[in-house]
Amino acid sequence: MHSDALDATYEVRRYRPEDRSGVLALDEAVWDRNRGGRWFDWKYGQNPYVDHVPLFVAVTDDEVVGARPFMAFQLRAGDETALALQPADTMVHPDHRRQGLFTRMTERALEFYRERGVELFFNFPNEASLPGYRKLGWRSVDDKRTFYRVQSPDAFVPQYADGRAATLLGQLAAPIVRGYHDVRTELAQPPPELSVDRRAGVDAEALTELYRRNPPSQLHARRDVEFYEWRFDSPVWSHSTYVAAADGDPAVGLVTRTRTTNDDIAIAQIAEVVPMDGGRRWREGVAELLGDALGDHADADVVAITGAVVPDDVLTAYGFSPDDRLPLSKFSDHRCALVVRPLDGESWSLNGRDLTRSVNWLLSYGERDTT
Repeated sequence: MHSDALDATYEVRRYRPEDRSGVLALDEAVWDRNRGGRWFDWKYGQNPYVDHVPLFVAVTDDEVVGARPFMAFQLRAGDETALALQPADTMVHPDHRRQGLFTRMTERALEFYRERGVELFFNFPNEASLPGYRKLGWRSVDDKRTFYRVQSPDAFVPQYADGRAATLLGQLAAPIVRGYHDVRTELAQPPPELSVDRRAGVDAEALTELYRRNPPSQLHARRDVEFYEWRFDSPVWSHSTYVAAADGDPAVGLVTRTRTTNDDIAIAQIAEVVPMDGGRRWREGVAELLGDALGDHADADVVAITGAVVPDDVLTAYGFSPDDRLPLSKFSDHRCALVVRPLDGESWSLNGRDLTRSVNWLLSYGERDTT
């Protein structure tokens, strides 16, 4: 179809309040889920870093057939911050694909934010959408690893029915028979004065104070009370906060979240660890918190954590396996690539840190679009 005809067929514009029901209907049609208005309002309407709903739509015959939402973050590098947007939940109705709507909505967003203080975009596209981002000026940083602790292999066997798959899934559960106490002793030898307090929900004040004690120098979303109250308030998940204290002084915090999928699989995530790095005592606190959290979530079918903050050997000792190696790589066809683009297409560094170098980033689930 000629581009002029496309322009007449589709209107690409900023989101309006009357588009809300259409965006939710499109979300259900594309992703086969029913998130609801509360989820939409939380994720896009209550973001503390912008004063509008950061979303663009493609409309034809008064129907929303494309949506290009963003999440906003204050991205921090050392002592500098920059307003950054993450494309999320990009949707085009199956009947309207291959019409250039992905590109047109993205270009409309780039045009809109050019004069509104946004400095860069970063996100985690899958294999199918990665080429489209590259054509629009995004560059790859690296592939992000996720570690999984498969606690109920039987929950996954119907999806991978062959005998070899069932055997591999069974092998994943083997390390989990080790006692939590033995693993913690091997990893950390925590001092007897280290105590753990578990709190329902997200304790934004406590987590912010822990973050302020030792913020990382790498690129990451700045943690403040507004960040925690927004980012970990999704109605899709149930949250808990763990705080490890030494002699009564809080040292490390951890956030877990849980939900059940449409396939009736119970998922738990280690969503946040703060501070995000540290020395020996930090490692001891992380190991202690991780053990307590796993004990509390022993009924989850699988526990997941991004492979960046917690040391790999700690995760391995607790029975986690990375998704880019066997045996989990056999079951994963989802590539999670970190990509980045400065809004002006030229400023490829922030506070002296090259945006395209993996070592300059430290990210957790707090920065990733996970519902």
